[in-house]
Parts: sequence; C-alpha cells; structure tokens
Amino acid sequence: MEQPTDNEIVQRVAAGDTEAFGIVVARYSEPIYHLVAGILRNEARAEEVTQETFVRAYEHLDRFRGGCSLSTWLYRIAYNRAVDSCRRRRFFGLLPAHETLPEPDDRPRYDDETIDRMRRALGRLAPRERALIALFYEEERPIAEVAAITGLSPANVKVKLHRTRQLLRKYMETQ
Repeated sequence: MEQPTDNEIVQRVAAGDTEAFGIVVARYSEPIYHLVAGILRNEARAEEVTQETFVRAYEHLDRFRGGCSLSTWLYRIAYNRAVDSCRRRRFFGLLPAHETLPEPDDRPRYDDETIDRMRRALGRLAPRERALIALFYEEERPIAEVAAITGLSPANVKVKLHRTRQLLRKYMETQ
C-alpha cells in the first residue's frame, strides 16, 4: 500500500481522522528528535521537547497553509520550542555547563580527545548557533530550508554558519 503524502495526511486530520496524525509522528519523530537533541544537548529534555513539538503541531494543524513543506513547518516548531527551552533553563539556572549525547554510528571516527574537544566547543555555542550546525550539518538541510526554519534570510544563514564555524575552530584551538 502506498504511503499518503504529507498534504493528504493534513487533509485527513482536518476531515476528522485524528489517527492519521500518527503517520506524521512516525515519519518525523526521529529527525525532529535529532535536531532538538543537537540544540539542547540533553536526551531527556530532547524527548520532552520532541513530544511538545508534535502536540503543538497537532493543536495548530489548522494553521498549516502549505506555503512550505510539512517537515519544514514541523522543524520550525521544534526549533522554536528547543530555543525557548534553553532560554527558560538558562533563566532559571538549570542549564548544566556540559551535557553530551552519544555519537551516532554513522559519524566519521575521531580520536577521543578530538571528540571531547568538539563536544566542549559545541557546548559553548548559543542554542541558535547549535541549531544552525544541527540543521545544516547533521540534518543536511539546504540553506533555503534552514532559512525557513530559523526565520533568517538565506544570506544571513550563510554568514551565521561561517561565523559559527570560525567560533568552533577558535573554541577547539583554545582548549
């Protein structure tokens, strides 16, 4: 049986088939989790924010107009929820200095010292900078989609990615 398109699922949910949204969750929960985990650097909180993303998307599915893909719309919600979570945690003094996630098996292999330096450098970045790195490098989203998700212009995304790479390089060199 052929899988329904995202737009077909949205139409089915709008027509009252609430269970159809489960297809969206199954389709996008893993990539959304990876984006959020890259921003938050905390597995448990990433799971919570991922769930919050899908609850919010379901509650506001009537606002999805199709001007972008459903995945871009979901990434935008996840990005905003994750950045807001960082702001709240930093405000209340709950953000630990160094949280890490396990490396996926498909990443290039580096020695333990390099991996540790990368993690520390990534941990020093602001949540929005980590989000850009996660979207572009980990999720391999094109510049135009990163721009749509973050609300930045494509030119601004390129500039911020360049500056963030320079900052990462500097952080890794000074460790």
